[in-house]
Amino acid sequence: GLLWNVLGCVNFIMQRDPGAVADLPLAYQLVIAGRPGWVTAAFFIAVFGGALGCVLMLLRRATARPALFLSLIGVLLTTGHALWLGAAATGLVWYTHRKLGLDLLG
Repeated sequence: GLLWNVLGCVNFIMQRDPGAVADLPLAYQLVIAGRPGWVTAAFFIAVFGGALGCVLMLLRRATARPALFLSLIGVLLTTGHALWLGAAATGLVWYTHRKLGLDLLG
């Protein structure tokens, strides 16, 4: 768990670096630039809270549980946002094709 969350922390830091973002494909740049602030904050809480919780768990501290719980809330928020966007995009594609008279399954 610690390795996974540390990689998430590295991912978060890279997404905050304009130079690193400029090297990404345009689609990724647009996703990062268009992400609401609350989702970025939830992403921060998810990965840094998870890393902190894992370290505290290795140290057998009772404070590991609240840190991991906050991390879980961050994960649920970011995942919920991603799923909502995916569902909205799928519905938009279906609606557009239906209005144009295109058969999605055929």
